[in-house]
Amino acid sequence: MKHKAIKLAVTTGLLSFGLLLSGNVQAATTVTVGTSGQPKPYTYVDSNNKLTGYDIEVLRAIDKVIPAYKFNYKKTEITAVLGGVDSGRYQIGANNFGWNPQRAKKYTYSNPVFDDSYAIVVRKGNNSIKSLADIGGHSVASQTGVNFTLAIENYNKEHPKNKAKLTYTSSEVPKVLQDVQAGKYDFALLDAPLYKNIDQQYKFTNLKMIVLKKSDVKKIGVPHSYFLTAKDAQGEKINKALNHGLTKLEKDGTLKKISQKFFGADYSPKSE
Repeated sequence: MKHKAIKLAVTTGLLSFGLLLSGNVQAATTVTVGTSGQPKPYTYVDSNNKLTGYDIEVLRAIDKVIPAYKFNYKKTEITAVLGGVDSGRYQIGANNFGWNPQRAKKYTYSNPVFDDSYAIVVRKGNNSIKSLADIGGHSVASQTGVNFTLAIENYNKEHPKNKAKLTYTSSEVPKVLQDVQAGKYDFALLDAPLYKNIDQQYKFTNLKMIVLKKSDVKKIGVPHSYFLTAKDAQGEKINKALNHGLTKLEKDGTLKKISQKFFGADYSPKSE
């Protein structure tokens, strides 16, 4: 009888403890991340058909330290990423997004995700393009809506009689660089770490990179990349969680490790 009483007490205690836990633990809210799957290595689909890259793996690491959310990833066209954030289809845009004033009016920016620098790439022997002031009359291909394209468009507005010959393209960056090397275009404008990474794989023999000075960098945007969320209550809440996660990952060295994995160097942001 005594044994039964003890067994009943233990069972009741376990049930009560389980109910207490179930009452306090809430299911994680699913958050959908929109990305285009390029440019590699910021975001891409690997040989196993898995979405990966610097931005994506940083988000996966954040997901592990913020239990309130569970991230789900969707690949789409680059032009549809922020459109999806606008419509609510995606709650986070992750695509090596830089800062610009137009976007800042519409979206909430996370803390910096990546420390960047910008460059012009031209063929060896081309000494006529050394800065943004020199791009007039020269040809370039760039994707719609990215900061580099906006900088070229702004140049053309300011120099209507000597515009850069801009072609809008959906080609990935390696293809654009191949076209510059082949002479189809005169220059490319891109992230310096990205060019270094691509050059390691493609080993361009007839290209050179010119890192831009601060005066030109300001014309393109703040040299960082960010995650973007909607400028509403939900977006602000998600952004706060992202920043909390980014702070943790910086302190424990995870951001540095992810950067070294994809770029072979540390481009992780450092808190001031």
